[in-house]
Amino acid sequence: MEMTPQEQRDVLRIRPSRDQSFCILFWKMADGPATPDKKVLRRINSNGVPISTQKYSEVFKYGSVSDALVHGKYLLSKDYNVKIMTCNIRGKDKFWLT
Repeated sequence: MEMTPQEQRDVLRIRPSRDQSFCILFWKMADGPATPDKKVLRRINSNGVPISTQKYSEVFKYGSVSDALVHGKYLLSKDYNVKIMTCNIRGKDKFWLT
């Protein structure tokens, strides 16, 4: 999965937020919306591969929905389905989505 220079600039332009908690839930389109294999975005590598996480401290949090849409559009173009959610802390380094 290669990134064009424009995609790389757009993806790398977005920085994580400390005061908001929007995040991206993603899964392969081929798996369908009922798949149990949904993941929360940690980062997008420089080669374009999305990395997921299970820890609240590692979740990529966005400052606004428009920032999340930049990464969401990229994931959609690479045959992933996305859902922008709010990430809430639960217990010690765990989270739940609303």
